[in-house]
Amino acid sequence: MPDKLKVLLVEDNPETADSVQRMIAVAEGPTPTIAIERVDTLERALDRLDTSPFDAILLDLNLPDSRGLETLSRLRSHRGNAALIVWTASEDEELASGALREGAEEFLVKGDVSGPAMIRRLRLAVERRQTRIQEQPADVRPMVLGFAGVKGGSGTTTVALNVAAALAKQNRSTIAIELQPCYGTFSYQLKHVPTANLSSLKALGAGKIDEAAIEARLYNLPLGLRVLFGPQQPAEFGDLDPSVVEAVIKTASRMAERVVIDLPAPSSAMALAAIRRCQFVAMVLERDPTGVHAAKMFLQLLHSWGIGQLTSGAVIVNRTMALTPMVINEIATQLGCTILGSVPPATDVCARGHQAGSPVVFLESECTFSNVVMEMTKGIFDQPSLRAGRSAN
Repeated sequence: MPDKLKVLLVEDNPETADSVQRMIAVAEGPTPTIAIERVDTLERALDRLDTSPFDAILLDLNLPDSRGLETLSRLRSHRGNAALIVWTASEDEELASGALREGAEEFLVKGDVSGPAMIRRLRLAVERRQTRIQEQPADVRPMVLGFAGVKGGSGTTTVALNVAAALAKQNRSTIAIELQPCYGTFSYQLKHVPTANLSSLKALGAGKIDEAAIEARLYNLPLGLRVLFGPQQPAEFGDLDPSVVEAVIKTASRMAERVVIDLPAPSSAMALAAIRRCQFVAMVLERDPTGVHAAKMFLQLLHSWGIGQLTSGAVIVNRTMALTPMVINEIATQLGCTILGSVPPATDVCARGHQAGSPVVFLESECTFSNVVMEMTKGIFDQPSLRAGRSAN
């Protein structure tokens, strides 16, 4: 724990805020170890947390722009590693319990705590938060995986959705995002028309995309897999602002151990924003010269964005039994990257999955298609960039 703590006080009453600062200053004496910065609305708190790290947040739940546990819920996804201490005039035990369930480390009642006690409890809350972070296993650090179709019609959405299902079967909380500017096939494959989807986040703007906003648009599947659908109607079509894309992925990665993204066309600003937040990008291509050529162009694009080859690999999709398919080793040599797996033709099993409204990996777990996807998913996390990320955690 740092010797000096940086604390964000979120309190709209200036007299209360001043009294807190005076109380701590008096208790600390001539050698202060706690620096307090104050904001008076939730929006200002979110702005500060997005631009500067804090060790602790002292949060009044009732603010001009948010009230009750909704305040905590909206702020939680912006906290980073900061300890959350709820600071309220209420002595409601139910509210206290709710705050702790929502992720707060401490609950303080205004007027019931002295300066020395507040300092002690602030430090204990920070220590508790850091212990929780350190005790989290390294391999459950949130990771974002992108799947990019380098040529249209290669089955990228099917691969992404089934990889997400495979991760869920490995007991990883997973969110699959259909990051498309227009209609995708998540809805078709799952036989579900969502009431809210990705497009409705556009109107919110990046600053208001929090866990509550994402949660309200997720569709729950078995084993903890959750899906965020792309646009469904022509009126909803259109590119998302890169800041919105970044906010969606950043928030989702705080809500799940794994985020799987069905990426949009690689030439779009949406794709650039998303790929920059991915720990690994898998190219999906067919086993023919056209697919390999498209993959080479995609790799060149990644390199122009400053994204290294170690952060990418390829998934070969055999949609039909080609008469003269390219040899896998030759494809690997030409691309200079890892071949994560070769997915066999699976027209019949994919059709049965659609009929049941389920990813194939859930529906027919023992078929060849499912076994390949499961092994491929495990192999992704053996890639050098992801191993390095785990060891550095």
